[in-house]
Order: sequence, then structure tokens, then C-alpha cells
Amino acid sequence: MPKTQAPQVIDRSTTPRLDAVLSYGTGLEGILCMLILNGDPPFDNFEHGEDIARAVKRGLPQSVLTASSRLRTPHGDPWSSLLAKMAADGETANDFAAVLARLEASTPGEVKLTMLGFYHAAHRDAAVYRAVAAGDRGAIEHFRLVAAAEGREKEVEPLLEITATDLRRMVIDALTDLPSDLYAGLSAAEMLERDALETQRRLLDSVGMEGVIERLTRGLMYKPEPGITEVVLVPSLVHRPWTLVLEHRHRKVFCYSCRLDAELSAPDLGLIAIYRALGDGTRLRILRRLATGQASVAQMSDQLGLAKSTVHEHLLSLRTAGLVRLRPGGFELVPELPDLNWMLKEFLGLEMRGQCETCGVQLEPEGVAYICSFECTFCESCAATHNHLCPNCTGELVQRPRRVKDAQGRHRAGRVHTPAGGPRAF
Repeated sequence: MPKTQAPQVIDRSTTPRLDAVLSYGTGLEGILCMLILNGDPPFDNFEHGEDIARAVKRGLPQSVLTASSRLRTPHGDPWSSLLAKMAADGETANDFAAVLARLEASTPGEVKLTMLGFYHAAHRDAAVYRAVAAGDRGAIEHFRLVAAAEGREKEVEPLLEITATDLRRMVIDALTDLPSDLYAGLSAAEMLERDALETQRRLLDSVGMEGVIERLTRGLMYKPEPGITEVVLVPSLVHRPWTLVLEHRHRKVFCYSCRLDAELSAPDLGLIAIYRALGDGTRLRILRRLATGQASVAQMSDQLGLAKSTVHEHLLSLRTAGLVRLRPGGFELVPELPDLNWMLKEFLGLEMRGQCETCGVQLEPEGVAYICSFECTFCESCAATHNHLCPNCTGELVQRPRRVKDAQGRHRAGRVHTPAGGPRAF
């Protein structure tokens, strides 16, 4: 009898490279604002919720009120589907005029198919969706039964009785009349572009897409999925502090919190957010619980004697600070907690030590010097003698950034260079 052999396999398959695309602008912010208005007040879950609530109290244009009431679903599904398509299929910079122009150029059927979530559906459903968009009564009733069986009737019902032509007009009119201060406040366009440029830099410097996504979303872990070949990264001010995850065809869309000026100037994990998160006794108790292992909101609520809503609120702060992350099954501490002493020193500024720790030679801020991660400082010759390893901590010695002087001989802070043409796709 022949011996059983292990299968002989030559695996020449490859895993598709996950590309990233940046998409941002006031046009996408307008759609997100309509998504928020689509929900029920109060709007205090959002940082700009008070502004939106005041605008509602003052009175919104009738076109905005009509769209937000007639298209109301539990989670703003029609608007989130529209956002996903506009972000995934559009240009990098989506200002308000460009988004409106694309909607005007779209056919009524395309707009309705998009807002029904057609581009998320299996190919076998294409004929049914198109018949629904065309207003076929039999297809609408069939679709209504299928949606009810899947528990999605509340998501699609508001759109079924609106003709494609009326729906397209309703959407365009609502966005056109939406008060611009709700989605394009002071310097909003510049802040979104600046965040996109910073994200571009992170992508260029990073070896792993997953790590960039985790940082941008403050702890949301993402692993490549079958069929997903591209990630679309969308910074938003209107939707802060929430991350919105969507899909459009082969693209995964992450709408994350646009970082403010203070957050962009702070270290990657946000020094301000970390110290704020640690300045609360309840959050410290939650961190201590998670130090023993992963836990769900319900488990922490029971074990710590806190309301679930309270636990959820504190976890949001801890995620924003990059101290915890969400995984299937519950929350956990990030693998490596930040070194607060080092982060504070880095934020306050690199210490430019004036002499080599080995030979004592004077070192000028604009001259060549080598440092380790603890800022032990050596001249070029001594660094070579130590084989570019710090004799104190055995860490790597790397060349220290130089501090240049201006025309008056004063040391000045550098400026970020913005590449011509703005952010680009990768």
C-alpha cells in the first residue's frame, strides 16, 4: 500500500495590494450635514451638534426640511450611500460646487440607485433595483417584501414612493439651500486640505495601511477583506468625533475626524487628548479593567457598576486618545501604550544639547550631531567610534535635525512644504 503523502502544492497566488485614496471637501461635508439632520435631535453626539440645533431652531429652508423628513431612516442610509459614491468615485478635492455639478450631471435613475444602496448589492439584484428605480409597481412590491425579510424595510421605505426625478431634484435643492455655515465654517476647506496633506505624509512614511487607519480612526482595527482593493480616507469636521465606515463597490470608505490645528501640531496620538483622557478617575478604572483583558461595554458596566451609556462615553474619549481600540468581541488596550514623558518632551521641542557626551566638543544647532531616542548627543566622529549605537542605552544613533537661522541670525521654526497639486491618489 503506498504511503500517504502530504499534498504537494505550489502556491503562486498573490494578495492584491490595498491602495489608498484621499477624498475631502465641503461638498462631502454638506452631505454629512444632511445625514445628521436626517437623524433625530438632540444632536449633541456631534461636536458641531449645538450649531446644527441652533440652525434648526432658527428655521431651515423648506427644501432642507422636506428632504430631511421625507428621506428619514434610522441611520441616514440614503445620505451615507450618496456620500460613499461621491467620495469613492469622485476627485480628490470635492468642493461644494463640484459635488453639485456631479449630481446635476447624474441621471435620476443613477441617483435613486445610489441612495437605495444598489452599489452594495449582489449583481443578481441588478434587474430588480433598476426596475424599482424606474417606478415599476410590481418590482417595488417585490423589493419591499425582500427588504422586510432582511430587516431593511425602514432603510429603503422612504425612497420607494418617490420618483427618481423627484428624488434627484429634492437632493440637489436641499444641498443647494443648506446654510453654508453648517458645513463650510471658518477655514473649514483649508483645515480639511491640511489634514489630507498630513494623512498623505503618513501614508508615504508608513509600511502598513492598517496602522494608518487605526491612528486616523483612533483605535479602529481594519484587516483587508476579500473583494476590497482600495481604501478611501475622508476627513470630516461636521461628523466629529465619530468614524463612519461605508462601502462602495470594491472600496472601503473611512470617514474619520479631521484633526484640528492643535491636534496636527501634537504628536501622532494627540498629546492633549491623552492627558485629557487620563485626567478622569472613571476612565482610569476602565483602563485598569482592560489591562486584565478584553471586555465588552456590558461587561464593564456590570463589573464597574456604571451605566452602559457612561462606559460608552468614556470609551469614546479613550479611543480618541489612542489608548484603547475596538476588536470583535469587545474593547482592549492598544498593544503599546504611549510613553508620556517622551511625548511631552517631543512636543515641547527637541533638546539641542551643546556638546558631545564623549569628547566634549561644542555642537552648534545648525551643525551635524547624532542622537538616540533619549537625546544622548554625540559628534559625528564619536558616533562613528560607537558604531552608531548609544553607549548609554545601546539604542541607534541617528542624525539630529538641524535648526537653521533666518536672515537676522535667529533660529526659527520650519514650515511644512505643500507639494504642488495637493494630495494625490496612491
